[in-house]
Amino acid sequence: METIYIYLLKASGLIALFYLAYYFLLRKETFFTANRFFLLAGLGTAVVLPLFYITKIVWVNPTPITFPISELPLQQATPEETFEINWYLTAIVIYIVGSALFFIKFGMDYWSLNRVLYKTKAQQQADFKLIDVQEKIAPFSYFNTIVFNSSLYSPLELQSILEHEKVHSEQHHTIDVLIIRFFSIVFWFNPFIWLYQRAILQNLEFIADSEATKRLNDKKAYQMALVKITTHENCVALTNHFYQSLIKKRIVMLNKNQSKKWNSWKYVLILPALIAFVFIFQIKVLAQENITTNTTKSKSTTEDIILVIDKNTTDAKLKQEAQVLKDLHGINLKVSKVKRNANQEITGIKVQFDDKNGNKGTNQVDSDRPISPITFIKNTDSNGKSSIGFYTGKANPNGKINKRIVLNSSDDEESNFAFSFSDDEEDITPQVVPNIPDAADAPEAKDALDAPNAPKVQIQKRVIVTRSKNGEKPIVYINGKKVDVNMEDLNSKLDPNSIERMDVYKGDVSIEKYGDDGKNGVIVITTKDGKTEVNVDKIVRRAQADAERAIANSIRAAEDKERMQPEMERAMKELELSKVEMQKAKAEMDKAKQEIEKARKELEKTRAEAQKKQKI
Repeated sequence: METIYIYLLKASGLIALFYLAYYFLLRKETFFTANRFFLLAGLGTAVVLPLFYITKIVWVNPTPITFPISELPLQQATPEETFEINWYLTAIVIYIVGSALFFIKFGMDYWSLNRVLYKTKAQQQADFKLIDVQEKIAPFSYFNTIVFNSSLYSPLELQSILEHEKVHSEQHHTIDVLIIRFFSIVFWFNPFIWLYQRAILQNLEFIADSEATKRLNDKKAYQMALVKITTHENCVALTNHFYQSLIKKRIVMLNKNQSKKWNSWKYVLILPALIAFVFIFQIKVLAQENITTNTTKSKSTTEDIILVIDKNTTDAKLKQEAQVLKDLHGINLKVSKVKRNANQEITGIKVQFDDKNGNKGTNQVDSDRPISPITFIKNTDSNGKSSIGFYTGKANPNGKINKRIVLNSSDDEESNFAFSFSDDEEDITPQVVPNIPDAADAPEAKDALDAPNAPKVQIQKRVIVTRSKNGEKPIVYINGKKVDVNMEDLNSKLDPNSIERMDVYKGDVSIEKYGDDGKNGVIVITTKDGKTEVNVDKIVRRAQADAERAIANSIRAAEDKERMQPEMERAMKELELSKVEMQKAKAEMDKAKQEIEKARKELEKTRAEAQKKQKI
């Protein structure tokens, strides 16, 4: 819905732009045919240009996700029901109602036109159909049909009228009228569309007057016919009328000298405005992270399960599977730190593996509860290149593993952690999701691991931790020391690259280990150097980067302002010229008024002489 609003606003802005260009630059020029196509081109541009965009890709450095647990609401209060007006819906209803009313008006005008056209039989004259009606209506043309009342005019006046309407018909001016009428239905809310409609209709009359006077010998008689038609104000809609309310302007334009050809440069002035419109409104900026990582992912064609470790796997089975992996797949598997409970179920284990292709990784779990299944896989792409990965977690109802992590060759021993939080049903459970392009298998927060320990993985990753159901934040320990710190500042106080591992405890296990402090869960972070200190260098680097970006933005803004300065000066000069032209136009209008007054006196004199002749 919002897209439609934006489109209508952009199109309305372009309509206003073309009308203002016509009004201030072209309205008083005698390039009537060029003005016709300029106005039509403005309507076409308003429809088409907002549909096209220029895509600009901006590469940005990835920003670490902070630890904003303190910003999360502690309690989910039920909002009070209040009545609010949906302004978007209100606006669209008003727009549809307005468009419907104008469309109904269009239909009524079309019906009225057809009554006139088909009421009287037409006479064919060359390429035109002439209809002589009895009603007292102003002459008009509709495509190749010309309607008039011959009893109201003398033969000389009727000849002027027919020549005028033939120009409308030959140049297909009815199409212009229908186009602007359609636009007035769609953009009825834009005041400029009504001024635009008036400009198009007026310019069509200028064209017809100019061409008709070239075909007639008596230009003065043609002007007298214009004056006489002013008494016939009953006009039919959707047509080109011989009579228009702007009769004074038509007479002024008939007597105006032809514009000089060098004035045609004014048409080009619309181009800078259109270019500015494109650069301001029609450029889509797409930001993409410039991520540098040693891990890559190949498109695999086959995926083989090579090892499954669950809570009931025996030590003998582990040794046997390690030997099989080495013999069949060339993978060296090292299992250590195996812990079991009273039921001989595995609660803690560390698995390290590597192969001849340089693939390697580590998965470590340390908990008081039985581990979730760990499934190791081998991917082989169409080029024969292999990669090793593992699933952690039990299968969901759809038959898929809860979480998948694929590891490729990497020599980087550092882990890059970033922190974010999402709501879950009731527990606090970490997940590790690789930041690789194909994240279709990345889990949602609801598919968190059953084990309370986050596996350690030697790839770039982010940790998603859900907060407890009651909304309280968990306690954080760093290297065995309780840290009373605002969670949103944790990322700036502790370098993510320095984290060795992170354990999360919940429920009874958390209370048993940490007492009342553990009732909302406990997050235990162990760093590589065993220290807890503020990373000042990292903060300084971030501040420098922000400052550099701000300076770059300021420089770009100054350059844009400098580029626009000549255009602004040129516009001011054009404004001064338009003021001078307005003064000239005023003088021409005064002169036209005098000529009209003189014409009226001559008409009265002619009528008086005609009355005397009738008496005789």
